[in-house]
Amino acid sequence: MNRKTKKVALLLSALLATTSLSTLAADKTLYRAYKHGNHFYTTNVTEMLNATGSGGFTYQGPAVILVSYDDNDADKAFYRMHNPNAGPGGNHFYTSDTLEALNIKSLGYEYESTEGYTTRSQAKTIYRGYHSELVNHFYTADVVEMLNATSTGGYVYQKEEGYGK
Repeated sequence: MNRKTKKVALLLSALLATTSLSTLAADKTLYRAYKHGNHFYTTNVTEMLNATGSGGFTYQGPAVILVSYDDNDADKAFYRMHNPNAGPGGNHFYTSDTLEALNIKSLGYEYESTEGYTTRSQAKTIYRGYHSELVNHFYTADVVEMLNATSTGGYVYQKEEGYGK
């Protein structure tokens, strides 16, 4: 097994380890990766493998767990938008606010997908920060991680996007 194959196998193992088989249908782990001032989030394992395998991103782990549309706890859609001309390598923007998703189109963003749905139950708050120099948004359900990003990482706290598991 060559080095790249081993790397992909290890990443796939790490991605699958974050999700139990009994919750695969309803739960949607939002995975996070990073490259040159740009965070990328997806609930699609194959997409994350491509981003880390050939896209130059480094896998950072799960950011939060969202749910499927048909989950009884589903609340708001978590939209993924993309502007290839924003920031050093383009910028993905995620929001649970439908009006915000529509308004950001005026800044050159296009709708890409709905990553999942936030939850009605308030288990984990999803925090959003923004770094103006990098034109990068940062999402986490870890309050300490957000505090570190805002105190030493150049991010400014923007808002809560809703809740996840």
